[in-house]
Amino acid sequence: MFFYLLKKEFTLILRDIHALLVLFIMPTLFILIMSLALKNSYSNTLDVKLKVGVISAKPTLDANKLIEKINENNFFEAQFQTTYSAKELLFKKEYDFVIEVPDAFMKELKQNSDDFKITIFSKPDMQPQKLTLLKSLVQSFLTQNVLEELLKVQKIQNNALSVLDSKIKIDTLYKDTNFEIKPTSVQQSVPAWLVFSMFFILIPISNTFINEKNFGTISRIRSINVSLLPILISKIFPYFIINQIQVVFMILVGMYVVPLLGGDTLEISNNYGMILLVSCMVSLGSISFALLIANIAKTTEEATTYGGVSNIILAALGGIMVPKFVMPKFMQDATEFSPMAWGLESFLEVFVRGGTFADISTYVYQMVIFAIICLILAYILLQKRS
Repeated sequence: MFFYLLKKEFTLILRDIHALLVLFIMPTLFILIMSLALKNSYSNTLDVKLKVGVISAKPTLDANKLIEKINENNFFEAQFQTTYSAKELLFKKEYDFVIEVPDAFMKELKQNSDDFKITIFSKPDMQPQKLTLLKSLVQSFLTQNVLEELLKVQKIQNNALSVLDSKIKIDTLYKDTNFEIKPTSVQQSVPAWLVFSMFFILIPISNTFINEKNFGTISRIRSINVSLLPILISKIFPYFIINQIQVVFMILVGMYVVPLLGGDTLEISNNYGMILLVSCMVSLGSISFALLIANIAKTTEEATTYGGVSNIILAALGGIMVPKFVMPKFMQDATEFSPMAWGLESFLEVFVRGGTFADISTYVYQMVIFAIICLILAYILLQKRS
């Protein structure tokens, strides 16, 4: 009898083409859009550099050196301007920043002039991080020039200043010494929207389950001495397989489709067992949650509303829509209550950090407990209403 219950579920799934499209097309578009949109956020360059205008009464050697210093950075492209004001450059000529310097600003700086001032203008919607980066470049230029002048007066060799940057090395540490995958936007986007899409299994599950209750299908199955537990469990296996197909499909999109559109390539280590473990864990949690919603709601409209709203809230709290590292502290603490966050952090441990089972064990246990609670509540509600 259990075989025929599974056969019925697979038949219903294959007939619900619209729900299957939502499960595969929607996350694919999200992965493509977000991977391309956030590409520069994880790289050391920008496809379109930020335009910086340096304005002064007349071109000077110090101003030209400042422009050269700014242009050494991969994020900025500076030019000298004398024709336009700062407001005109920002809002008419589409400059991102304007730096106003005195004609002899280095001389004034060395003389410790009270009137010395360099002003950086930006648009109101400019990111503070980029403004801070530009300010630090200007400050570094001024500091280096003052130090060089001081060393020259003291007749000290200043070769160390010119090679200082090469002496500072940046190295990335991974939990696994054999894991050296560079973090990119696609490494972040694929796990995030994969978890989101797996939780949207709620739509086909709730549609079929509520229709079966309303049409009396469950009552007819129970009339031939089939208990509610096999009926509930039979809902898990077909959608579990759908979830695993989603995982493979989204990984292939990240590996082969995103690079075709100019994005980075999704790289995965040989830790396929960990990927399978996490995907099973997330699938179990998402299906159990979907069954609970399907038993709470009385109509498909209610299920779509409850499920859609709850999924969006869980995604927002779980770092799916907004990365966790940009959230304020209290929001980062709130992510601990979202099952999507448990799945996302587990995938990130595997895809980005080279983690082991010990690193995701807490999330696995939390998801399993969450799934068991949802299944128990779903069973109680189904038994009560039957």
